[in-house]
Amino acid sequence: MFKISRRNFIKGAGMAALAVAAAGMLTGCGSSAPEMVDVTVKYTKLNTLLSRYDTIGKEGEYDETISVVKGQKTIKKEQLTKLGSVCQNSGYSAEKAPEEIEIDWTGKTPVAQVKLSEF
Repeated sequence: MFKISRRNFIKGAGMAALAVAAAGMLTGCGSSAPEMVDVTVKYTKLNTLLSRYDTIGKEGEYDETISVVKGQKTIKKEQLTKLGSVCQNSGYSAEKAPEEIEIDWTGKTPVAQVKLSEF
């Protein structure tokens, strides 16, 4: 028969408790990360004749994708990587672009429409 000392028993019990606590903390880590979703950003201009916004350039030419937290309401102007080139190539003003662009979550994929105006 194998004898165990009180000191070794307490050490072993402490190590087991520590292992159980560490395992519980690690399982909690995976569930706290927010879900990220890709949003398509479309650049548009006002068509005064038809009173609507039309895409700048060919369909999809200037579109970009930005990853946001699912359910986020807006994208900040600083996140737009193609804004400068769109404005430079089309004659629209980046300064007049809104500071925050609303995200439309109603379609299959979320879309943010950047409404630009002329100088």
